[in-house]
Amino acid sequence: MPLNLIHESADYERGGTQKDHYGADDVVEVPCPLCGSGDREELYREYGAIGICRCRQCSLMYVSPRLKAPEQVYWGDVEKYVEESRLIFKGKAAHHRDPNYIEELDTIARYKPVGRFLDVGCNMGMLLRHIKTRKWTAVGVEPSPSFAKIAREWQGVQVYNCFLHELPASEEHSFDVVALSDVFEHICDPLPFLGEVRRLLRDDGILYVKVPNGAWNLFKQRAMAAMGRKPSQGIWDSYEHVVHYTDRTLRKMLAAGGFEVVSISIGKPIQIPSWHHYVGQYYQYPSPWLMDWKHHLVRSVFYRLSQVERVARFGAIGAFAPNIVAIAR
Repeated sequence: MPLNLIHESADYERGGTQKDHYGADDVVEVPCPLCGSGDREELYREYGAIGICRCRQCSLMYVSPRLKAPEQVYWGDVEKYVEESRLIFKGKAAHHRDPNYIEELDTIARYKPVGRFLDVGCNMGMLLRHIKTRKWTAVGVEPSPSFAKIAREWQGVQVYNCFLHELPASEEHSFDVVALSDVFEHICDPLPFLGEVRRLLRDDGILYVKVPNGAWNLFKQRAMAAMGRKPSQGIWDSYEHVVHYTDRTLRKMLAAGGFEVVSISIGKPIQIPSWHHYVGQYYQYPSPWLMDWKHHLVRSVFYRLSQVERVARFGAIGAFAPNIVAIAR
C-alpha cells in the first residue's frame, strides 16, 4: 500500500505564492460579476477567509470575499517554475495536459483552422508549443512576468507580458482565434474582459472558452457532506478561480458580453500529476497511473457518465461533467 508523505499545498515545493490560509486583510467583498447584485448565499469557505457563494438573482457562483489580486498568485519564482517542467522543456517528457491541449486545438480547428491565434493567460506556453506546430500564427499574452519570461525563453514564442486590455491598438481586430483555455474562471471582471476580446477579434473570428464546471465542484462538496466528510482544502481552487460557471451561467455571461454561443461541449478531464504527494515537488509531467489510480478512475468514469447525463438532460450539461467547452462568435 503506497504511503502518502505530503498532504497539504504548504508542504511541497512550488513556484507560486499561494498559501493555505488567508486573513481578512488579504480579501475583498465583491458583488456578482454578471448582474451586479450583492444578494448571495454562501456555499462554502476555504483557505480561511475566502468564500464561495451563489448569486440569488442570476445563480452565478463566484468568490466573495476573494483575494485582492488573485492573478499575482503566479507571479512567482522562475527557477522553481522551470524545475516543475524541465523534462518537458528538454523534450524528455510530455506535459500532463497534452491530451487536453490536442483535443482543444482539434475542436478549434473545426471552426477556424488557420490564422492568428491568441492564447490568453498562456502560462509557460504549454498550449502555444502545440499551436505553433499547426497552421496558426501563435501569440500569447500573460500577466505573470515569470511565466511570460519562461514562455519566451524556453518555448520560443511571441508573448506579451501584460493584461489583455494593455495589448496595443495595432492588435485590434487582428486575431482569428482568441482562446481562454482554463482562464475565464480566473477573470474577476468578465464582462469588461469580453469587451477586450471583441476589440481583438476579427469580425469573423471565434472565441474558445474552456472552464471547470462549477456544478461538478458543488456535486463533489455535497457528496462528501452526505458521506459525513468535509471537502478537502482547495476543492474550489478559490485563491485563483474567482468565478465558477455552469452550462447555463456561462451562456448568460457570454451573451451579456456580446457573444453568440455556437456550440457547448464537454472536454476530457485533466489528469493532474501526483508527484507532490510523494516527493514534495510539483512536477508538470504525468505521474504513473498507479500513483493516483483512484482519482484517475473516478475522473474517467464521471466523464463518461456526464455524456449519458447530457443525453438525459436533452443537451444541457449537468453536474458530472468535469469542464465546459464553448465556441462563440
